[in-house]
Parts: sequence; structure tokens; C-alpha cells
Amino acid sequence: MPRFSSSLRQVGPYLNLGAMLAACVAIGVGLGYGLDEKLGTHPWLLLAGSALGIGSGFYHFFKTINQQLRKADKGDES
Repeated sequence: MPRFSSSLRQVGPYLNLGAMLAACVAIGVGLGYGLDEKLGTHPWLLLAGSALGIGSGFYHFFKTINQQLRKADKGDES
């Protein structure tokens, strides 16, 4: 059982990546769509919100990957 829990601790940070990426895109699309409806600027704010959502999702994705790679490199040096 200790091996299983150790594996879960190593994989844990990666389990959230897909949900974080999807949430960022959904929030960007939702905000863009809502503002388009309110301001009547179809489809420009939807496109801008989508692009910002995708950009922020990938930013969080690569930030998490880089943090985990740095932790792994520090663990190898010890």
C-alpha cells in the first residue's frame, strides 16, 4: 500500500490539468458570450474570450508542468 500512495502523490498534480484547461476555456467563452449578448458585438468578444481562455489554460498547464519538472530535478540532485 505505501507504493500506491507514493504513486498517487507523484501523479496528483497532473490529475487536475485537464479540468483546469477546460475551466479556463469555459470561463473565457462564457464571459465573451455574455458580453457579446449585452453589448451586441457578436462574435468579437466571444472570439477574444475564447483566445484569452485558451491562453490562460495553456499558461497554467505549462506552469504546472515546469514546477513538477523542477521538483523532479531537485529530487535527482539530492
